Amino acid sequence: MKYQIALVVLGLACFAVANPITARVEEQIYNNLENSELTNVLITFRRANTKSAWDRFYALKLTSREAILDVQHAILKEHADIVQADVAAMLERGIQEGKRHYLDQLWITNELIVRDIDAETVEMLRNHPDVESLVAEQFIPLEETEETFEPAEYNNTVQNQWGIVNVQAPAAWERGWTGTGVVIGSIDTGARATHVNLAPTYRGNDPGENHDFNWRAPTGNAAVPSDTNGHGTHCIGSHSGTGGLGVAPNSRWIACRGCATAACSTFDLNSCGNFMACPTNTAGGGANCARAPRLVSNSWGGGGGNTWYNPILTAWRNANIAGVFAIGNSGTACSTVGSPGDQPLAFGVGSITSTNTLSTFSSVGPGPAGAIKPNVAAPGTSVVSATHLADTGTRTLSGTSMACPHVAGALALVFQARPASTVVAAQESIQSSALAHVSGGRTCAGTPEAGRPNHHVGHGRINANGAI
Repeated sequence: MKYQIALVVLGLACFAVANPITARVEEQIYNNLENSELTNVLITFRRANTKSAWDRFYALKLTSREAILDVQHAILKEHADIVQADVAAMLERGIQEGKRHYLDQLWITNELIVRDIDAETVEMLRNHPDVESLVAEQFIPLEETEETFEPAEYNNTVQNQWGIVNVQAPAAWERGWTGTGVVIGSIDTGARATHVNLAPTYRGNDPGENHDFNWRAPTGNAAVPSDTNGHGTHCIGSHSGTGGLGVAPNSRWIACRGCATAACSTFDLNSCGNFMACPTNTAGGGANCARAPRLVSNSWGGGGGNTWYNPILTAWRNANIAGVFAIGNSGTACSTVGSPGDQPLAFGVGSITSTNTLSTFSSVGPGPAGAIKPNVAAPGTSVVSATHLADTGTRTLSGTSMACPHVAGALALVFQARPASTVVAAQESIQSSALAHVSGGRTCAGTPEAGRPNHHVGHGRINANGAI
């Protein structure tokens, strides 16, 4: 009997050596490969241990923004390079042998995106001892409502669009606060950088600049800004557009295409989050963290209570970069706010109409653990801004997507007025100066809409002039 047991144990040991633990592969990856020769995957690593890298960074207790940006990137990327070295080398050999895949490292979370990967390479990764899992690409649809108006109804009758007037931006401009010196990052569908109202404020058009560190398109590595959807162009116009479109018409904008179509790839959104924490050239190399923006406008989001973007929000906050997010267009029923806008480090934005009432589509809190979400509200119904279809046209859209860049622009004015301000202090200025909206008499989680703060518009509708 002992001899038989010994044989069984020996057999199991040999089986373990011959068949090491393989990585978990999401079924969607195999489904994708049944329909296409190539797919995209995200690799997680068994020895990722990002906590040790973060602990090294926090132990330094850095105070200057420049040092924080550089050292945070250096420590986390060095750690990722070490952990990912063998897998990356294997993938690079595949490229040299004619494989079509290309790599996109997520240094904040120590993960690796591999785009255009074939079935053979998936199996090699599945059997690599360093790989914990292969994750499939997911897509978050953009939510928007479009209305059709003739541009002449607006451009020939008023100088500033209604949302600009509503947030009292012209009064701030008269005091000299126009966003000068402040860079706003946009994670969206891209941008028409040649538009007459966007070209003057695109940092890539400044003297001595080009598209490097100012534009990134993770899917495809497009070298020149573009926008086939228009959502991103419209949003950029509302925070940095000239000619009465934008709240901060002298700010500068940079952009990363996190949404290649009417949906946003989770891979691209992650890549863009890394880009904003340390911008690269258009091919994803040559990182220069000093080019990071002061804040990032994000008119996208998914289901509520989701924490997947929190590592990026943490990296941004460490470097004093504000993350502004649309809260969602799921309607005014309680607890409909979406993520990442409902997370603690995100500044969530709801939408109001030109009569200062809550927009019918604007999602409502509370957020996780009863948090006040949205934080504030801004103009989001029938907002006129730049179109992606021509260099001189406008377009009218509605959504919390349209409200979000109004708040980004207002924050830019605050950061111009107080360059040393922390994100927390700047956002508190926006909240404390917010104005009451016209209540619909609703209540969520025992908090009436007429009170402040509430779960419908947070602390109220923003007042850019009052926040300075």
